[in-house]
Amino acid sequence: MRSISNEQIADMLRFVERQTVFVLETTADVKTYHDFLTNMSGMVLFNSTCMCLQTIGETIRQVDDLTAGNLFARYPSTPWKQIIGMRNIISHEYLSVDTELVFDITREELAPLLTDLRRVLADIDNAT
Repeated sequence: MRSISNEQIADMLRFVERQTVFVLETTADVKTYHDFLTNMSGMVLFNSTCMCLQTIGETIRQVDDLTAGNLFARYPSTPWKQIIGMRNIISHEYLSVDTELVFDITREELAPLLTDLRRVLADIDNAT
């Protein structure tokens, strides 16, 4: 494990925060998973959403690796491993990306993730 500062970890988590906010904002008008599939702009939005979920998962994986799992272990209510797992599916199992699951993530999982990220960031800021 390489040495990394709390500031660098916080920067990485702020990137995740920005990506999460972006997905929440850009998918706010998506009412069903079919909205991702019915026209070209929906498909572009779906691809954008998948890319953001991929970068969120990859950055979470990097933070977890850099902190030897110790940081996220303090926040067990967040499904960190599932976030990383979704990244793996998007990155490597292209035909297994489920549009309905991506929609459900945007509706049910990202707002709690954003809340938890902000709690982690506040704890990091208070520790420095």
